[in-house]
Amino acid sequence: MTLLSSLRHRYLGGLLGAIVLLIAVAIPGPVTAAERLLFYYSILGRSLDVASLEAFAEDGTVNRQLGGYFALAGLNEDERAVFRAAIQQPAPVDPVLLSRFLYSSIGDDILTKFLGDLLRTEAGLNGKSSLRAALILASQDDAGLSTLTFLRYLPTDMRINLQSVLRLSKEVETIVDATKFAIETLEYLSDDEASDELSVDYATLPLLGQPGEFSVQSTRWNLTSERRDPASGDVYQREFYVDVFRPGQWRPEKTPVIVFSHGLSSNPEYFSGLAEYMASHGYVVAMPQHPGSDERYRDQLLIGLSSDVFDVNEFVDRPRDVSDVIDALEQRNDAEFDGQLDLDHVGVGGHSFGGYTALAVAGATIDFDFLERECSDRFSYLNTSLLLQCQALDLPRQAYAFRDERVQSVAVMNPVNSSIYGPEGLGQVQIPAIVLSGSHDPATPAVFEQFRTFPWLSSPERYLGLIEGQAHIDFSAIDVGITDTINSINGLTLADPKIIETYAYAFSLAFFEVHAAQNDAYRPYLQASYSDFLSQGQQFPLHFVSAEMNPKLAAAVAVSTTETLSD
Repeated sequence: MTLLSSLRHRYLGGLLGAIVLLIAVAIPGPVTAAERLLFYYSILGRSLDVASLEAFAEDGTVNRQLGGYFALAGLNEDERAVFRAAIQQPAPVDPVLLSRFLYSSIGDDILTKFLGDLLRTEAGLNGKSSLRAALILASQDDAGLSTLTFLRYLPTDMRINLQSVLRLSKEVETIVDATKFAIETLEYLSDDEASDELSVDYATLPLLGQPGEFSVQSTRWNLTSERRDPASGDVYQREFYVDVFRPGQWRPEKTPVIVFSHGLSSNPEYFSGLAEYMASHGYVVAMPQHPGSDERYRDQLLIGLSSDVFDVNEFVDRPRDVSDVIDALEQRNDAEFDGQLDLDHVGVGGHSFGGYTALAVAGATIDFDFLERECSDRFSYLNTSLLLQCQALDLPRQAYAFRDERVQSVAVMNPVNSSIYGPEGLGQVQIPAIVLSGSHDPATPAVFEQFRTFPWLSSPERYLGLIEGQAHIDFSAIDVGITDTINSINGLTLADPKIIETYAYAFSLAFFEVHAAQNDAYRPYLQASYSDFLSQGQQFPLHFVSAEMNPKLAAAVAVSTTETLSD
C-alpha cells in the first residue's frame, strides 16, 4: 500500500475526512478560541461547532449537528472510529522548530498558497496568520499538537470552502490512482524485460551488495572556494568539508572515482555506509558538505540564526561544490593517490536535493519558464518536492552552466528534478544514468519525480528502479518520532532499511563498474532479471527497467501522470 493510499484510507472516508486531512496535513496571553467552523459551498453556508468535535473525541458522542456531517460524508462506524482517533492523535513536533519553519519561505508558501486559501477567516481573508498562530500555540500545549488542540487555538472562526476541499479530495484520489497505475506498470515492464533477457545463473556469480575485499581508509578535507552571488555579483568565500574514502590498496588499473551529494538538511556522514561499501570494492569516494542546505544550516534555523530551511543560492553552489571536489582530487592525485585516480570518467551520485545536484553536473539545465508554470499548477502542492523546487524562482533568470565534462555517469536516488529542469532541461543529460525511486516516498513522489522524468533523459544507457516500501530515507536512523508517526498509519509498513541498502548498493556498484570503472563484466547485473534474483523471498521487491522499455514506459507515464494531471 502506498503512503498516499494509506493516508486516503485513514483520512478520506468522505467529505469530513477530507477536511480533517486538510487541517492535519499542516501538523508537520490567552487567545479567544474559534467556536465553530463555517463550511461554504457556492453561496450556501453551514456551521459545525468545535464543541461537537470535542465531545465526540472525549466519549464518542455524536450530536445531531455532527451526525448530519457524518451522514453527508458517508462515514461508517469503523471510519468514524478512525476519524475520532485521528483528531486526537498528537504529532511529535518541536514547537520552536515548527515556529521557525512556518516563518521560513517554504512554510510561508504552505500557509499562504495552500492552507490559507482553503481555510479563510470569517471575513473571507486568507487564513495564513490565524493558522500559523494556532499551529504554534497548539504545539506548546501540554496535550501536544493535534487537530483538536489546533482548533482550540484558532483565534477566529474559520470559513472552509467545500468546493476547494472537494476538489482537493478528488485530486488526492487521482494522484493515488496514478501512482498505483504507474507502479503496476513498472512491475509489468520489469517482468517483461526480464523474460526477454539472456538467462544468467546469478547464483554462480558474486553476490552484489556485500562488502568488497579491500580495507577502507577515510579522511576529511576542508576546502575553500571563491564564489560570486548570482543576484548581487558580490564575491564571497565558500568553505565546506569533504569526507574522502579510499581503498587500502589500488586496483591493477586506474582507480574509479565517485563524488556523492547529500540531500536537504542532511550531511555526508549519513551516507558513509555507501561510501565505505564502494571503497571496499576499490573506489575513491568523495562526499562534500553543502553548507547552505545541510543539517547544520537546518540547526541554524532552529536556534534562530537563520530565517530559512536553506539558502536559495544552493541551486547554484551545490553543482559547483562537486566540480570543486573534482578539482581538488586532480590537484592531490599525484601526492596523495600515487596518480592512480581516473578523473576522466568520474561518476556522480546524489540523493534527493543531491539528485538535483548530480543531474546538474551531468548536463541538466534549469528551465525557469517550465518551473513557473508547474509552481502555479493546481496540483503543485500535492507534489511536495515543489516546495523546494519553486524556491529557485527567486534566482536571477539567467542561463546556468553546470555541466562538468569529467563526469561521465550519474546515479540518483529519489531525485528532486521534474519541474526545475522539465523535459528540455533533463533532455540535456546524455551520459549513462540510473534512477532509483521508492513507492512510499512522500518527499519526492515517484509518480511526479522519477516515473514522469525518466523518459525525458537523452542517455542511451539509462535505468530506472523502484523499491517497494522505500520512503525516501531511513526514518529510524534520524528521528524515532517520525518513525512512530509513519508506523501509526493504518495498513502502511515500510521496507527494512537493510533490504533497501542491499538493492541500492548492488545496483550502484554494477552501474559504476560498467560506466566509471569501464568493466563490462558487470553488465549482466544491470538487468531486470537481477532485480528479480535479489527480490526472491522479499516482501518488498525491486522492479528494474532499462532504456529498452522507454517507449512503453513513456506511454504508461503519459496515461498515469501527464494526461491525468491536465484533466
